[in-house]
Amino acid sequence: MRWNQAGKAVGLMLMVLSLLLSACGSDQGAANGTEKEAKGLVITLKGDPVGFDPQNTTDTISSLINYQIYDRLVTFNENMEIVPQLAKSWTTSEDGKTWTFELNTGITFTDGTPFNAEAVKASFERIADEGKNLSQHSLVGSFIDSITTNGETEVVFHLKAPQGAFLGNLASVASSILSPKSIKEDEEGIAKSPVGTGPFKLKEFTTGDAVVLEANKDYWGGAPGVGSVTFKNVPETASRVIMLENGESDLMEGVPITEIERLKQNSELVINPIKANRIAYIGFNTTVKPFDQPAVRQALNYAIDKETLVNKLYDGRVTVATSAIASRTIGYSNVGSYPFDMDKAKQMLKDAGIVPGNYKFRLILAANVVQDKPAAEFVQNSLTQLGFNVELQTLELGTYLETLKDPGKYDLFVRGALATTGDADPLFRDALLSTSATNYAHYNNPEVDKLILAGQAQFEPKQRLESYAKVLELVKEDAPWIFLHEDMARYGMSKKVEGITFLPTYIYDLRKAVKN
Repeated sequence: MRWNQAGKAVGLMLMVLSLLLSACGSDQGAANGTEKEAKGLVITLKGDPVGFDPQNTTDTISSLINYQIYDRLVTFNENMEIVPQLAKSWTTSEDGKTWTFELNTGITFTDGTPFNAEAVKASFERIADEGKNLSQHSLVGSFIDSITTNGETEVVFHLKAPQGAFLGNLASVASSILSPKSIKEDEEGIAKSPVGTGPFKLKEFTTGDAVVLEANKDYWGGAPGVGSVTFKNVPETASRVIMLENGESDLMEGVPITEIERLKQNSELVINPIKANRIAYIGFNTTVKPFDQPAVRQALNYAIDKETLVNKLYDGRVTVATSAIASRTIGYSNVGSYPFDMDKAKQMLKDAGIVPGNYKFRLILAANVVQDKPAAEFVQNSLTQLGFNVELQTLELGTYLETLKDPGKYDLFVRGALATTGDADPLFRDALLSTSATNYAHYNNPEVDKLILAGQAQFEPKQRLESYAKVLELVKEDAPWIFLHEDMARYGMSKKVEGITFLPTYIYDLRKAVKN
């Protein structure tokens, strides 16, 4: 009996010792990070995404989120240099019309579908199909004649003509590779239920509140360093600043210029300004009088004191635009800005027979582009000084884009020329080509059209630059826009966050992000 009790006592001691050792092991595992759950990021944005179909969205917020969900054949590094991603190598034919890509292997989409050459083919055949009316067709798909595959790992693009910017276009969000299963089984559902090979996948989206992504722990490039990313819709700039300061959020874009110096004093934050591939401009609706006259458009360019705008309103943190594209963009040349000369502006209007008091203009601005509002108000005030009656209408993004589709509903519009691929080609074709549906100025110069299309087809960089220099000279002379300033992306970030790659396109890559 005593032996039995002693045996039980020894057994109990062994159980306790085992539990203690197990607990110690768990603590050690946590210390080594083997059982430690990755922290989540909270990022505040100015609005909601339009959707999660990268082939059919053009807004920056959608592009930013889709950048994390999908991968591309090639991508940009922090210097906007093109580097491999899903493709490990590529070659080009001498005539620039055939591009062959060798693909990485062992990759799957988040729905379990294998990534291979057929998946790439299916994705690009979709965007190349003009009948699907996808908004990014003109950027990527319109140049593709056909796509062929050689086995599982080789895909070949056959282009209709040489396309100097083709590789850069493949690095854009619009060229993200979609799951062939999602295309086949629920194509319309892609906008709400995206499936890619990227480091994150969509967990939930609540309109007006937040998009929540969760880490793809099986990501072929290595599991992300954060467990989730919550993109919160916080339209008010002041609220985004407060959330950053009190630790409710980890990252915001659009730090107010007036707050930069104060926030720099906060030891918990990093303020990170990035020169963007974007110029801000006011577009003329050239289908309405008096903006159908180039002399009037030139006069209004002279009427804007851009030096005061950049130095007073933006504290010298942006620079006067010297071209219709930003200086970091491939194809840029300095054609100069219109100097401020109010007397000349008045004389030119007089010579054109324009009596400003006889005109009332509607100037529209997208509510989510808060960095452009000071410039819009400055231009409104400048044109008022000339005697024009200018009404500034701030519209929600969806309403703004719908309004731009009807030239009868606006006279002037605030917009940015953003080179999302780092190259002038897609920007020119989007905003200045007469046949483009998104040429909201309705600008039409046959010589400019000819030069844009020539530059697009030229494979030799020097020839392309010569064509684009002529485009920029003619566009300055025709003045379909009031050219304002080169923009700056202003990020505020918690010092706990590291590893984010910021691009000059208002896109940032969270693949290597960590939160300490």
